[in-house]
Amino acid sequence: MSMWQLYMLAVVVLIGIGIYCLVARRNTIQLLIGIEVIAKAVTLSFILAGFFQGNENIAQAIVISIIVIEAITAAVVLSLIVVAHRHTGSLDIKDLRRLRG
Repeated sequence: MSMWQLYMLAVVVLIGIGIYCLVARRNTIQLLIGIEVIAKAVTLSFILAGFFQGNENIAQAIVISIIVIEAITAAVVLSLIVVAHRHTGSLDIKDLRRLRG
């Protein structure tokens, strides 16, 4: 097995773990963690593609941009989760239906 295949296997495993988190969990924080794991797998695949094509600098610039966007998104989602928890008293997704206006 080549290094490329091992790294891509790691990316596929990370995406699988993230999708499992999205499908099997009902807690909003666990869902956010699943989304973040998938995003980390995508950034890893960008780094791998840039490395194996010889464009490490471009790949690193794209990955830094993705990391900044992930951090902003995580902060906004966590603030929404805190507000939803204050109104419902729970982190369960099914309890969010009570927030309909």
